Amino acid sequence: MGTTDTMALPSLGGAFAGRYRLVERLGADRQGTVYRARDDVLARDVAVKVFPLDPDEVAHPRRRFAAARILTALDHPSLVTLYDAHLTHDEHGFLVMELIPGPTLRQHLDDHGSLTPDLAAGLLQDIADGLATIHKVGIVHQHLESSNVLLRPERAASRPFTAVLADFGVTQVLGARPASAETHPDAEYLPPERLRGGPATPASDIYALGLLAEEMLTADGPLSGGAMQELLLAPLDYDPEVPRDFGYGWEVLLTAMTDPDPEGRPTASEVAELARELRGGPAPANAVDVPADAEPVTALRAVHQTRETTARRRRPPLWAWVTHYR
Repeated sequence: MGTTDTMALPSLGGAFAGRYRLVERLGADRQGTVYRARDDVLARDVAVKVFPLDPDEVAHPRRRFAAARILTALDHPSLVTLYDAHLTHDEHGFLVMELIPGPTLRQHLDDHGSLTPDLAAGLLQDIADGLATIHKVGIVHQHLESSNVLLRPERAASRPFTAVLADFGVTQVLGARPASAETHPDAEYLPPERLRGGPATPASDIYALGLLAEEMLTADGPLSGGAMQELLLAPLDYDPEVPRDFGYGWEVLLTAMTDPDPEGRPTASEVAELARELRGGPAPANAVDVPADAEPVTALRAVHQTRETTARRRRPPLWAWVTHYR
């Protein structure tokens, strides 16, 4: 937990007319610092993020707040609710958000190890549904990593918690300082096209989500090294290892999500739907072949008939085959 020494906490100054009091520091990254705060009007705890603004954007607050209204209109259980926002004239911005009473996904993995395939599929479905919601309004998350996924405890549910996306493009919309590949807080999640200087797209989020799904299954973070990855692998079609211990369904989905070619990756909605199918657990190791003319019980479990057993399987037609039978 963060410090409770209020003398060490920054001042919000005149922001929000003194409505929010910072209580403790919860965490920080290169995008900013998050604090627990008290809303003295509604008598509830909230999360406040303080982040630096791009100097070029300070002069255009109206434009930024117009875009931010799109974010406040988003209502989805897999997205942190945005309550309020404020931009100062000294190049700082403040976000007031829902406080999720649970750890980050990375903290949970560090404390408890890898997730079961069924639980990982449930969280993958949550995150993909959240991404699909923001992608529909033209927003790319850009900072998807295990430290930006919060776990909301669930008492009356089939699993102990659900996944909630934090910082889903909000700071970018409000004019946060842009991050380069060298300074990107989650550079190890960046796809090849971004490491080569390409723009962020929904397909970029899917690549990061694929690495995040592998992280849930193995508890290991991406093995790449940020700026070093850029230096060594930017000229190449970087091809991360896909775990083969969780059934053919997981294998083909992870392979498609981390395809070096953005056009070969599924959409967030497709990932969410396929994650629903995977929630029953991995296919048996001794799965039998399915006749070619048979109606597949699950396309993901029949896909092994059409692929070669090699260490690398990067064939866009494979993903086309899966979606054709959906």
